[in-house]
Amino acid sequence: MKKLLLILGILFLVAAALSLLFAALQLFGYYHVLDGSAALYARLFRRAILFFSIGGGLALLGVLGLILRAKV
Repeated sequence: MKKLLLILGILFLVAAALSLLFAALQLFGYYHVLDGSAALYARLFRRAILFFSIGGGLALLGVLGLILRAKV
């Protein structure tokens, strides 16, 4: 059980990091596009918020898995 929680915790943390990086990429595009349409700006911002939220949730799951591993 301890190995499974460790593996899941690490996988969730890696997925969270990737999600947060993708959110940062979307925000970079949002602030640096020079001649985009309003729909493009809305889509970039919506994706940034979505992936930031997903990344936060995955990070919480990863930390929870590592904490539960330490307690077991």
